[in-house]
Amino acid sequence: MKKRVLLLGAGAMGTLAAQTVSGFDEVGELTIASLNRSEVEMAAVRCQGNVMAETIDVTDHNKLITLMQRADVILNCVGPFFRFGVPILSAAIEAGVDYLDICDDPEPTRNMLDLDAKAKAAGVTAIIGMGASPGINNLLGASVYERLDQVDTLIAGWNIEEKTTDQLEFSAAIIHWMEQCSGTILECLDGRLVEGRPLLDLEIEYPGRGRRTIYTVGHPEPVSFHYSWPDVRETHCGMVMPSAWIDTFRKYRDAIDTDTMSLEEAGRDLVKTSSESGFIDTLLTALSRLLDGPRLPMFFVLGKGSRDGKPLTVAASLRSTPADMATMTGVPLALGAIMHLRGMTAGKGVMAPEKAFKTGEFFELFAPYCTLPRPRQAAELVDLVEV
Repeated sequence: MKKRVLLLGAGAMGTLAAQTVSGFDEVGELTIASLNRSEVEMAAVRCQGNVMAETIDVTDHNKLITLMQRADVILNCVGPFFRFGVPILSAAIEAGVDYLDICDDPEPTRNMLDLDAKAKAAGVTAIIGMGASPGINNLLGASVYERLDQVDTLIAGWNIEEKTTDQLEFSAAIIHWMEQCSGTILECLDGRLVEGRPLLDLEIEYPGRGRRTIYTVGHPEPVSFHYSWPDVRETHCGMVMPSAWIDTFRKYRDAIDTDTMSLEEAGRDLVKTSSESGFIDTLLTALSRLLDGPRLPMFFVLGKGSRDGKPLTVAASLRSTPADMATMTGVPLALGAIMHLRGMTAGKGVMAPEKAFKTGEFFELFAPYCTLPRPRQAAELVDLVEV
């Protein structure tokens, strides 16, 4: 029986998710809803099948509930999630409708996972953070976890130095970035979620590549790993970037923490500084890359523990990826919805991707979208290395 899908938010990632999900036979009706009418209509024309465009203010609770009750599953791409994540998931639970999102903020990740009992009581399945990072990284984390008998540490990493040729533009994503590089961040130490400090040195030894310093950053993976696998003693998220940049980022962190700059001011200044950087800055960045250590994957998870009583480190990454970040984020959300409609999710309640899905089943669906540097079969997509 074909199902009705409601997608909230029609930006770049929401549009990719809508376009992808509309191409599957399981979907009989797709409704795209956002505050901006022209944005919704532009997204709708890119989709297949029976597609409807709606305008909605997601803060209008009653209208949101009514719209949700017309659907079998909701895909939420409305950000920022520190503002809209918990209210929209709460509305989905009240409406009794299953839910997926691309939440990339750690605090609402914790707050939404704490709604697990409420969702189960309502018979609702909610899968949060089903994008790239979090999302793909969570499933890489599951690939690592499954290969260790005991897991002491899990570190999720994402790499910004691979995109340093791109011109930064001011956006909500830049503000989000500044937020996760300032204040406190959630990590797990000694089996408990604690508040850590961003942009601290985090030394890792990547199997087969070598030692590298990355930098702590706020992100959902350390939170969801803790909820999904309480036996793991320590979880972190690390940002990979040239060491020549770290002092600048720490200056923004300190300015935000002392109220000298707002998140928006820091973000705008970062974009301005990036656009004005000249030959010397480019040279310093290039030199630091040579000295910093090995190049690391765009997304990866590193696990330390033991197997058969012997110490073991396992790392997982993708050998090929989609062409851009919108696809990297929107397509996993759509595929998660299709897997859910096919009955391939773990059950009721609020959960992260690593608990919701079997890794092999997800990567089988995801592999055709991974074309850079070349297409690969699903069996070859995940690069697992051990030492």
